[in-house]
Amino acid sequence: MDEHMKRRLDKQRKLFSQLGIALDALTIHEKEFSMKLRGYDPEEVDTFLDSVIKDYERFYATIADLMDKWQEQQITLREMKAESKPAPPPVIRGIDPKEIEETILRLEAGVRQLKERVQRSEII
Repeated sequence: MDEHMKRRLDKQRKLFSQLGIALDALTIHEKEFSMKLRGYDPEEVDTFLDSVIKDYERFYATIADLMDKWQEQQITLREMKAESKPAPPPVIRGIDPKEIEETILRLEAGVRQLKERVQRSEII
């Protein structure tokens, strides 16, 4: 068995262990059955176990792919949260706070102008 396959099987065993799955492809492949007088046909058993192994390989690939995608989405979500701009101040009862500020400034300017007119009219 080459090094790549060993690493792949180790990763598979760790993942399956975390998920509570007792069997992996290599365990199934290496399983030896004792022979009895009226036992099963060894070739038929081997053929069936080969298909089980292929399914395990597909399950592992699917689970690993989904976990990778989930991790990518978590990274994207963190980046989006970091990039998000603070929300604008809330509009209270349909009134924009900026409009209130501008109105107050105009009213204050109007009051100053009225005071100046009153002072001028008293001088005259």
